[in-house]
Amino acid sequence: MKIGEECGVFGGIAFDDDVAPIIRKGLFMLQHRGQESAGLCCGDQELSLFKDKGLVMEVLKNKVVKNITGKSGIGHVRYSTQGGSDSAHAQPYMVKYLEENVSIAHNGNVKAAIDMRKKLEEEGEVFLTSSDTEMILKKVISEIRKTPSQWTFAEMGNILSDNFTGGAWSILFGFPGRVMGFRDPFGFRPLFFCAAEEGYFLSSEDSAFQLLEFKNIIEIQPGEGVEITSEGYKIQRFAPEMPSKKCVFEHIYFARPDSNVFGRNVYQTRVDFGKKLALESCIDADMIIPVMDSGFAAAIGYSQESGIPLHMGLVRNHWVGRTFIQPQQKERRKGVQRKLMPIASVVSGKRLILIDDSIVRGTTSKEIARMLKKAGAKEIHFRIASPMIINTCFWGVDIPTKEELIANSYDSVEEIREYLDADGLAYLSFEGMQQIFGKDGWCYHCFENSEKKRCNENVELQTVGR
Repeated sequence: MKIGEECGVFGGIAFDDDVAPIIRKGLFMLQHRGQESAGLCCGDQELSLFKDKGLVMEVLKNKVVKNITGKSGIGHVRYSTQGGSDSAHAQPYMVKYLEENVSIAHNGNVKAAIDMRKKLEEEGEVFLTSSDTEMILKKVISEIRKTPSQWTFAEMGNILSDNFTGGAWSILFGFPGRVMGFRDPFGFRPLFFCAAEEGYFLSSEDSAFQLLEFKNIIEIQPGEGVEITSEGYKIQRFAPEMPSKKCVFEHIYFARPDSNVFGRNVYQTRVDFGKKLALESCIDADMIIPVMDSGFAAAIGYSQESGIPLHMGLVRNHWVGRTFIQPQQKERRKGVQRKLMPIASVVSGKRLILIDDSIVRGTTSKEIARMLKKAGAKEIHFRIASPMIINTCFWGVDIPTKEELIANSYDSVEEIREYLDADGLAYLSFEGMQQIFGKDGWCYHCFENSEKKRCNENVELQTVGR
C-alpha cells in the first residue's frame, strides 16, 4: 500500500478565453494527488458546476468543458481523507446564499472538523456531506452573513485563521469573476501562484503551470493568500506565520518529481534520500530495482552512491492508479497486481536491492516480493527511502489508525522482514532524513519515535540478508 494524498486544487482567471479548458489541463497535471473524483466550477455572472467520480479526462470530457463558460473558476481532484467517496463528496462545492453563488475547493484536513460540525448542527445547520470542506464554507457563511460578492479577503482570512489554525488547508474560493486562495499559517500544504500569458492562476504544485506560457511563479507563504480579479491580483498576508510545519511526504511521495515544493526540487530530494540510504545500509547485490514510479529517483541516488547498477526489473502499467490513492484495502491489493509486473529475464537468478519510498501497511511490498520471487529472483533486499511510519496524521495524509501501520503490527524490523518474505530490510534513518531537510520547519509527526524503534534493530539489520 502507498500513502494517499488528499487533493489537488487549481483555479484562476483567464484573460481572453474561457478558463475551463485551462483548469482541466491544470487538474490533469495534478492527477497524481487524487483519483477518486474531479470537478470544476466556473462563471463570470453565474457559476456553473460539473463534478463526478473518475479521472480528470473521464469526468471533464470535451463536451462538458465546452458547455462551461466564463473566464473565472476553480477546480479540484480528490482523494478522500475526510468524508465519503461518492460523487456527492466530489469538489468543488457550490452553494447559493442570498441569491448569489460561491464555490470552494480544499486541499488538506481540518482537525477541528468533527467538533465544528457538532456545534453547527446544534445551531440548526444541515449538512449534505460529511466533508470538512463543507464545514469550512458553512462557517464562513455563518460568520460573514453578507452576499458573497461583498465578502472581503480580510474578513475571510480572519475567519479561516481564527477557526482553523492548526489544521492543514490550502483553499480556493470561487465567485463570479473572482477567485481567492489561502494557505494555512503553519504551511502544511503547498500553494503556488502563476502570472502567465493566459491569465493568473493558483495550484497545489508549480508543475501544473507547465502547460501555460508562464511568466512568474510565486510560492504562497504560510498565512498568505491571493485575490484575483479581471483587473489583476494581490498577494496579501491574512495571519501571522506560525512555526513552519511543511509536510515531508510532499517530497517523499505526493508531489510530482518536476515540482519545486517548499523551496526544494522534489526529484533532487528523492535522489538525496537514496544516496543517504546507501551510505547507511549498503549491501552487496547484483542490481538495484526501483518500485516505479515513486521509488525511481531514490534508486538513482542509491545506485550513484553505491556503484551498483540500476535496472528496470518492474514494469508499471500507467493506466492503473496509484495504489495508496485508492480508498479501499481490497482495491489496493488488486491494484498492486494490475499495476506492477516483473521482467523475469532481468531479475531471474539475481540478488536484488528493491528501492521504495515507504512502507505503510505492507500490502504492496509483500505482493511485489512474491511476484519477484516467482519470476526467479535469488534474493530480495528492501531499502526504504524514508523512516518507519508509526503515527497517524491529522493533516491530510491517509493513515487512519496506528493499528493499520505495519511498523506497529510487529515488534521489530526483523519481524516485518519475515512478513514481507524478504531477505533484507532497512529504512532511511530519521536522523538521516533530518540531515537532508533540517530539524526545524518540517512536520515529522508520522515518523516521531521511529528512530528509537529502529535503533533496537541496528545489529540485526546489518546481518539480515547478507
